[in-house]
Amino acid sequence: MPLTGREAELARLDGLIGRAGGGVPVIVAVRGERGVGKSALLEAVAARAADAGFRVGTAAGGPAVRDSLFAAARQALGRPDDGTDTLDGHVARGRDVMARTPLALCVDDLMDVDASSATWLVALASLDRPVPLLIVAAAGDDPGSGRTAGAAELLARAEHLELTGLPEAGIAEFAARHCGLALDAAAAAVCHELTGGNPGLLLAHLAGRPGPAVTVRELRGAAGPEALRCTRRWLDDLPRPALAMARAVAVLGDSAEVAHAAALAELPVPDALHAIDTLVARQVLANRVPPAFRHPLLGTAVLAGMPVGSRIAAHLKVARFLRDEQWGAERVAQQLAAAGPTGLDWAVEPLRAAARKLLHEGRAEEASRYLRCVLRDRLPADVRSAVRRELAEAETFVDPDLALSELDTLLRESEDPEVCAELALDVAGMLIDRARPADAASVLDETAERIGTGHPAAVRRLTLRKASVSLLDAAGPSAEARRLADADAAEPSGGGRSRELANLRAAIAADRGTDRDAALAPAREALTGAEGGDLGRLWQSCATLIRADELVEARAHCWRTGRLSRAMSGRRAGLAADIFRARICRVAGDLPGAVAILRPVVEEIGPGSAALPMVAGFAVAGLVEALAQLGDQDEAAALLAAHGVAGHGPDDDLHARYEGPYLLAARAALWRLRGEPGRAAGDLLAAGRQLVRRGAVSPAVLPWRSRAALALAADGATDRAETLAREELEAARRWGTPRTIGVARHALAMTRSGERRLMLLTEAVRHLEASPARLELAVARADLGAALRAAGRTAEADRECAAALALAGECGATPLARRLRAAPEPVPAHDKPVRTHPLLTPQELKIAGLARSGHTNRQISQMLFLTMRTVEFHLSGVYRKLGIAGRQGLAAAIPAEPSAEPPEDQARPAAQPADGRPRHTGPAPCSCSRALPPGQPCADTPVRPSRWHDGPRSAELRPSPSR
Repeated sequence: MPLTGREAELARLDGLIGRAGGGVPVIVAVRGERGVGKSALLEAVAARAADAGFRVGTAAGGPAVRDSLFAAARQALGRPDDGTDTLDGHVARGRDVMARTPLALCVDDLMDVDASSATWLVALASLDRPVPLLIVAAAGDDPGSGRTAGAAELLARAEHLELTGLPEAGIAEFAARHCGLALDAAAAAVCHELTGGNPGLLLAHLAGRPGPAVTVRELRGAAGPEALRCTRRWLDDLPRPALAMARAVAVLGDSAEVAHAAALAELPVPDALHAIDTLVARQVLANRVPPAFRHPLLGTAVLAGMPVGSRIAAHLKVARFLRDEQWGAERVAQQLAAAGPTGLDWAVEPLRAAARKLLHEGRAEEASRYLRCVLRDRLPADVRSAVRRELAEAETFVDPDLALSELDTLLRESEDPEVCAELALDVAGMLIDRARPADAASVLDETAERIGTGHPAAVRRLTLRKASVSLLDAAGPSAEARRLADADAAEPSGGGRSRELANLRAAIAADRGTDRDAALAPAREALTGAEGGDLGRLWQSCATLIRADELVEARAHCWRTGRLSRAMSGRRAGLAADIFRARICRVAGDLPGAVAILRPVVEEIGPGSAALPMVAGFAVAGLVEALAQLGDQDEAAALLAAHGVAGHGPDDDLHARYEGPYLLAARAALWRLRGEPGRAAGDLLAAGRQLVRRGAVSPAVLPWRSRAALALAADGATDRAETLAREELEAARRWGTPRTIGVARHALAMTRSGERRLMLLTEAVRHLEASPARLELAVARADLGAALRAAGRTAEADRECAAALALAGECGATPLARRLRAAPEPVPAHDKPVRTHPLLTPQELKIAGLARSGHTNRQISQMLFLTMRTVEFHLSGVYRKLGIAGRQGLAAAIPAEPSAEPPEDQARPAAQPADGRPRHTGPAPCSCSRALPPGQPCADTPVRPSRWHDGPRSAELRPSPSR
C-alpha cells in the first residue's frame, strides 16, 4: 500500500540510505504504536534501497522471526553450497557481499528477535572496517522494549525514527486514497480525534462505509465490525485484571476516577493501579490521570465488545454510585442514557435535570437526546406530557419545525382543559418567537373554542394571552387588547391573570406615552412574582421600566430572570434578559458594556435564526447601534448584511416585522457614521411610520423624530427637521422623563441658530444632567460648546468641550471624541493644570495614570465610578495607541504624577464628576440574591452613587462572593 503523509520520514530515510551506501553502517529503529504504519514504512525502505543498488533482505515479525532472519540472509546473500549455513557462515558471507555491493536488512519486529539472530545482526554491524550496511528494524513504542541482549544493544546503537499518527490535514487524502471516501474538514477532524491519525485504526474505522461520503454523525456512531477486529489485537493476551480495568474505563468514560474504575472492575486499588500500568505499556491507555484510552475509538470498541447485559449492568451500577456520591446530574445522565430504557423511577429526574443544564449552556442537541431517553421508558401520562414539552423547548434550537410540530401534536392529543391551555400558550410562544403572531392568535382562538364555556378560567387565560400577542404584531394591538387595557374592572390582585392584564396595560400605556405613572404601576404589578420563563411579561413590562428610566429596577428583574432561566428548561427568557441588560447599558451610555453583552447573544442565536428571528433582530439592532457609536462601522455593516438589512433605503422587507423599526434605526446610526444623513433620515422616517401605525407614539419607545431631525438638519432640510423636533418635544413633555425632554430639546436646538440655539442647548444639557443618558449628554455638551465658540464665548465653550470629551471617553464614543479633539484645544476650567497627551483622551489618560501608579482595574473602577468593562476597554485603547503590551509599558510612555486619591485606609469623600455637577450619593441597589422591596438597600451593599451614575453603568448585578 502506498504511503500517505510520510514524506518527511521517507526523506530522512533516503538520506540514511545514501549514507549507508557510502560505506558507513547505519542502524535505524522505527518506533511507534500498533497500527501506526511501521511495516508499511519498512516495505517502502526496502524498495528504495533496492532502487539505490542495495542487496535487500526482509524479515517479517512474529514468533518465527529467527527463521525469517536466516531467510533474509539467504535472500540477501544467496544460499551457500559449502555447508556454511550457520551464524558464523552468514557473517562471513555478509562481509564478502558487502565488499561488492551495499547490503540492506529490514527487520519487523525487533522485539521478537531471538538471541542468535540478534547476535548475527550485531556482528554484521560491528565489523572491523567500514561497510555499506543498512539495518532498519521496527520496534515497539516503549523505549525499553527488546527481549534479548543483542536486541537491546542494537536499539542502543540505532538512530530512532518516531512514527506518530497522520496530521489532521492528511486524513482526507488518506481516506480518499485507501478507502475511496470523501471527508470534509469536520469529518477529518472527528477521525483525527477518534484515532489520533493512526492509519491502522483509520482503515478499520472507515472500512465498509456505504457511499462515497461519510458524515460526522456516522463517524461518531458505534464502532463497526472491522474496528472491533482491529482493536482486539490491542487487547490480545491481556491479563484478566487489565481487561477488567479496560472495560471499567470504557464504561466510565474519559473522566474515570481510579477508585470508581477499581470498584467497577471489582479490584483492590493496588491491583487496579498495576492493571493500569499494564494497559499503558500495551498502548491501550494514555499515560495520564485520570485514566483514558490512548484513542477514543479504542474505548468505543472495548465497550461495543462487552456482552450487552454486562454493559447495561455496568452503566447502571456507575449511575447509582455517581448519584449517591452527588457527582452531578449530567454524569449520572450519561450513564443512564448509555444503559437504555430501564424502567427505573429514579432515572427520570437526573435525565431531565441534565437536559435543563445542557439547554442553558447552549447544547440543545445533547439536551434533546437525554429527554428522548426519558421518553423511551413507560411514564405516567402527566410526566410524559411534561417531558414532551421540555423536548419541544430543547428542539427549538435544533429543529424548530420539528419542535413546533411535536408540541402541536401534543396539544391536539391532550384532553385535559388545563393542560390544553398550557400547551396552547407554549405553541403560541413558539410561534411568537418565530415572528408569527397571527398564527399564535389563531392557535389560542381554536383552543379556547375547543375548551368551551365550561372552563372560564382557562378561556380567560387564552383570551388575555391573545390580547398580549397582538402587542407584538406589526399592525399594533388588537381592538380587544385596547378594550381590556382601558377597562376599569381588574382581576383579583396577585393572580397570574391579573399580572397578564397588568402587562397589557403597561405596554399600551408606554406606547401611548401620555402618562408615565400610568405605565409604571401596572408594569411593576406584572413583574411582581413573575417566573423567570415568562418571556411576554419580561419583554413588555421590563421595557416599560427602561422607557421610564427606572434602570436599577429593570436591571434587577433582568438579573433575576437570567438566574432563574438557568434552572429552567429554556434559554429564551435568559436571552431576552441579556438584550434588556444591554439596552440598559446603552441608555446609560456604557457602549462597551452593551457590546460585551450582545456579541455572545448574537453568536448563540445567529442572525439568521429560524427559531428566534424576532429576538435575533433586537439583538442585532442593539449591537449594530452600539458598534456604530463606538466607531466600528465594518463589524456593524457585516452584521446588518448577515441579517439581510444591508439595503440602501427603507424599501427593505421590514414593514411586517415587529423589530423592523429598531433595525432601521440601527442602520440609520451606521449611515450617520458614514456621513450620509439623507439615508439616515429616510430609515428613521420609515421606522417612525411603522411605530405610529401600531400606536407607539411615545419618544421613549424610540426617539425617531429627534434622530431624524438631527439627520435632516445636517442634510440642510431644517424646516422639516424643526417640525419633527417640535412634535417630539410635545410628546416628551407628556411622558415627562428628563431624558426624552433633553433629547428633544437638543434636536430642536440644532434646527435653530444664534441665541435661540444656545438657550435650547443649555436647557437640553440641564435636563440630560438629571437623566442617566451620559452619551446624549456628551453630544449635547459638544454642540453647546460649538455654539458658544461661534458666539465668541471661548472660555465657556472650552469648559463644555472638555466635559463632553471626558464623557465621550467614558462612553467609548470614538467618533464623538475624534470630533471634539479636532476642535480647538479647550482650556481647563479649574486652576489645577490638566495633563494632556497627544494620543490619549483625558479619560484614557486618567485611567492610564492610575494604572501606572499601581492601582488594579477594580480599584480604578471604584475610584472613577466606572464599570470594570469600561476600565478594561479604555486600557486596551491606551495600550493600542501607545504601542505597548500592557501595564509594564506605561511607566515609559506616561510621565508620573502624584496621585490625588486618599490612602485606602482613609475614608474618601463622595466623588464629584469632572464637570463639577453635583451628584447624589446613596445606597446602591443590592447585588446579592435576596428579594428586597424596591429602594431598600442590603446591609452588605456599600454606599455608592445614585441610580443615574452607578446603577446604569454596571452591566449586571452580580451576587456577592460570600453568597
